[in-house]
Amino acid sequence: MCRQLLTALVVGVIFVGALEMGGAEGKPDPTQLAAMADALKYLQELDKYYSQVSRPRFGKRSEMVLPPGDALMEASERLLETLARRR
Repeated sequence: MCRQLLTALVVGVIFVGALEMGGAEGKPDPTQLAAMADALKYLQELDKYYSQVSRPRFGKRSEMVLPPGDALMEASERLLETLARRR
């Protein structure tokens, strides 16, 4: 009984889906096509403008200078001494 009900439900869903798809036309509205063409043209022009104005960036822009290795070692030793004194 349950299997027959499930089969009938699946067949009904497929039938309703086929009716819905059969009634729809595949032709888009001409005003939507014109608006889409205008939007694509605008995006192409915008892309052309930005490709001429902008420039590619390579590397990292940073003016941070690292201290020499000895300075880092001294700073880490001082930090460890400070932490050891707190215990």
